[in-house]
Amino acid sequence: MFTHGLSIAKILGGISKSLSIAEQIIPIYQKISPSISNLRNIISNIKINPSVNNHYKQKTITNSSNSSNPTFFN
Repeated sequence: MFTHGLSIAKILGGISKSLSIAEQIIPIYQKISPSISNLRNIISNIKINPSVNNHYKQKTITNSSNSSNPTFFN
C-alpha cells in the first residue's frame, strides 16, 4: 500500500547525509567566524568614526619661493 512513502532506511539515510555535511561545514565555520566578527567590528568602527576617512585626504602643500632657506614638506 505505501511502497513510495517514508521508511526507516530513507530517514536514516537522510540523517546520515545531513550529519556528513555538518561534519564538513562546522570546521569551516569555526575557522571563518573570527574573521567575520572582526570585519563587522571594522565596519561598525568606520560608520561610528567617519574622521578615519578624512585622515587619508591629500594635504595641500604651499611653497613660498621668496625665502632662500630650504623648504620642508609635511
